Amino acid sequence: MLRPAQGENARFELGQSVSAAAPQRRKVSREGLLLIKSFEGFRPRTVLRRDGTPVIGYGHSRSARPGAVVSEAEAELLLQYDLMPIVALLNERVRLPLNQHQFDALASFIFSIGLERFQTSDVLEKLDADALPEAADALSAWPERASPPVDAL
Repeated sequence: MLRPAQGENARFELGQSVSAAAPQRRKVSREGLLLIKSFEGFRPRTVLRRDGTPVIGYGHSRSARPGAVVSEAEAELLLQYDLMPIVALLNERVRLPLNQHQFDALASFIFSIGLERFQTSDVLEKLDADALPEAADALSAWPERASPPVDAL
């Protein structure tokens, strides 16, 4: 049994495995970033989506304002910032072992539809039920059922 030592500056005891001490935190790979960027496209100036939401860079909406301008480097930083809650959610909620491509695809999907919609989606429901093939089917069917339409899909 692995147990941390007691105290404020607790350390793990000798002989324990590092992976047992701290689960691996997954993150979006470089290829995943490229995937999201290819779906979103780069917008150096703020534009309005069909639903009226202002976006800039690679789909960033939180601080997009009329007249704003960003460089590609700034847009990539905004994208990485926007992905932080998505990565946190995936690391917290999805317990199935995912390969990097699956993790990246889910991050891209969530980026496209938003955290709130993902948290109530049948994709997450299937993942919670350890039903990876069914989750993949639900993911594939999403664009046909999306309401309102999702621009990036």
